[in-house]
Amino acid sequence: MQANSFIFFGLLAIPLIVFLIWVIKQDKKKNYLGLVLLLIGAVIAAYTIVRLDSSFVKEKIPAAAPKPSSFR
Repeated sequence: MQANSFIFFGLLAIPLIVFLIWVIKQDKKKNYLGLVLLLIGAVIAAYTIVRLDSSFVKEKIPAAAPKPSSFR
């Protein structure tokens, strides 16, 4: 992944972690099924983002410029 991807992923991952901690503290019944499903969804989303980003970066990059011909 490139630096922009890390920055974007970090901006999304940090608030998600804070939100998950807040949700755990708010749950009075300690029912973890919803939290587990939320975590599974977040892991699937993160995997998809990384997978799509790596396939996008691996695409062929066009050559800079052809070499000039010699007119000697």
